[in-house]
Parts: sequence; structure tokens; C-alpha cells
Amino acid sequence: MAFLCLYSPEKHNRFYKTQAYIFYCVFIILVPLLAILYLLLEEEIDIVEINYNAAFLSQTTCFITKLLPFVTNIDQIRKCIHYFGDPNFKAHNDGEKKIIDDCVRICRRNSTAFLIGVTGGVFIWDIKPLFGKDYALPIEVWLPFNPKGELKTYYCVYLFLALAVVYVALAGTMVDPLIGGLACHAAGQLKILKNNLQHLDNYTEEERLSRNKNTKNRIIYYKIKQCIDRHNAILNFAKEFEECFSWVVFSQFAASSFAICFCILQLSANELTSINAVSSLLCVFIVLGEIYFYCYYGTMLLEENNSLTNAIYMGNWYEYNAKSRKSLITLMERSKRPMIITAGKLLDLSLETFTM
Repeated sequence: MAFLCLYSPEKHNRFYKTQAYIFYCVFIILVPLLAILYLLLEEEIDIVEINYNAAFLSQTTCFITKLLPFVTNIDQIRKCIHYFGDPNFKAHNDGEKKIIDDCVRICRRNSTAFLIGVTGGVFIWDIKPLFGKDYALPIEVWLPFNPKGELKTYYCVYLFLALAVVYVALAGTMVDPLIGGLACHAAGQLKILKNNLQHLDNYTEEERLSRNKNTKNRIIYYKIKQCIDRHNAILNFAKEFEECFSWVVFSQFAASSFAICFCILQLSANELTSINAVSSLLCVFIVLGEIYFYCYYGTMLLEENNSLTNAIYMGNWYEYNAKSRKSLITLMERSKRPMIITAGKLLDLSLETFTM
């Protein structure tokens, strides 16, 4: 992401911000604008070519709003990414470390799988024009000169547009697993919290024997207070997470609907063994994968928070004193409010939304 100017150094200067805005304006705004002008101004254009450009435009146009926070809201994005790097969320035993390691492994697996899929799709998209009879471009755009007049000019324009496609694709490859990964880490922290609350009595006994000074009830109350603080921190993350990425995800939802329609139309107009059909099919799977990341981990976050009350009930709460039980009741009541992440304040990130 840093290479694409979508993740700034901790102490960024004006040069970085200028570079980020240049990349954003050239690849995210200029290229789609030129493609739209081509569709509006070109006189001789067939439906297949319109559909071909529209599939790309539906994705790149959404990136105008999808990537804008990574350019204009650098500090808040950085804070959200590093939220669980705080010492309060560090693992205190092997069980907690295993949960965190599993989250890291899952995020790396998702990023790798998504990168492989997108790389294959981009490669096919960029080389597809080379198999045509005419001097086609990765994206047909309007230019004030004829890009196909000279071979040197054609290859320069071709290279620029191919880089634009690569930039857009890699940006999506980095951003989508990042958003899903952050939700996955939040769900992992809720798993740790549930484990601590369910086995609170065991952890308290271990600490009491090692210290041999504080009473059991005092240690239990202190640990419950730590759990409440941790839960509040996770709730604050969910709020920060939604503020940062709500409209990012909504723009992807909106664009994906159009992209899938255009790709299906492309499939119906070509032989299934043709390169156009293969690239369209890859595009459909990639777009569905983007939405699935959001919805799956949004559902995981919701379910982990909803099951917090069950974890408390499965513990030995009946052996605690009145002060500790009251604290647990407060935590249980607070966890009854669903931890729902929304896209644009309109759509819940859940598997139910994915299957609509």
C-alpha cells in the first residue's frame, strides 16, 4: 500500500501527500474520465465495446470514493490499522497468542489468494488487446490525438493504460483484504474476551497462587474490570472502523452490482472458451470475493459479540461476590446491542446481505 501511496509513513511530508494526490488524480480520476468521454463522443462504437469499457468503469469509478479516505484521511486510517497493536490487546497466555496467530494466518491467506486472483485477471485483461486484429487498447479512451497513428505512440499509450489497470487492481487487492482483516482481528479479540470471561475462575486461581497476597474476590473483580475495558475498546474500534470504511465498502457494493451485470452480458456475447469470456468470468469471481470478504467478517464480528453473554453464563459466576456479579450483568447488558457494521449506513455487512 505504501508503494501505491495509500499508506503513509508515520511522519509523512508534503512530498508524499503530493505524490498520493498525483497517483489518485491520474489513475483514479483521469483514466475513467477519458473512458467516459470516449463512450460519449465516439460515433462508431458497438455494444460489445461499450460493455467492455463499462465493466472497467463500474469498478474504477467507485474507486474515486473508495480510495479517497486513504489520500485525505491518512491519520484516522493509520490509527484504525494499528488499533490492535496497543499493549492492552497483547496476548497474555498461549491461548490468546494462538487466537491472534490464527487471525494473522487467515489474513495472510486471504491477501495471498486475492492477490493471485487479481494478478491473473489483470494479466489477461492487459494482454487481451494484443490478440485482436486492430491496435486495441486495454481501455478505450478519448485522446486529443490519434494513439494508433504511429507504433511508438500506440505502445506508450498502451503501457500507460496497462499501468492504470494494474494500479486500480492492486489498490483493490490491498484495501479489500485489509478491511476484512481488521474485522477478523476484532472478532479475534472478542474470542479472547469470551475465553477470559468463561474461565475467569481458573485464571484468578492461578494468579492468586502466584501472588499469594490478594483475596480471590478482589482479583476476580479486577479481571472483570479489565474485560469491561477491553470490550469498550473493541466497541470503540467498531465505531472507528465504520467511520473509516463505511462509504468505502458502500461504493464497492454499488460498483459490484453494475460490474457483475456487464460481465454476465460479456459472457453471453462470447464463446465460453474465448479470452473475453475467461476475463469476464474471473472478474465476476473477484468482485464476488470482494463483497464476500466484507460480509463474512462482518457476520463473524456480529456473532462473536452476540455470544459474549453465553460465555459469561458458562463461567462460575454464581461463586463470585455481589460486586463482581453486578459488573458482569453490566457487561452482559452492554453486549446485547448488536455490533453491526454498515455500508453507507444502509446495508449491514452480513452474509444475509451477500445472499440478497
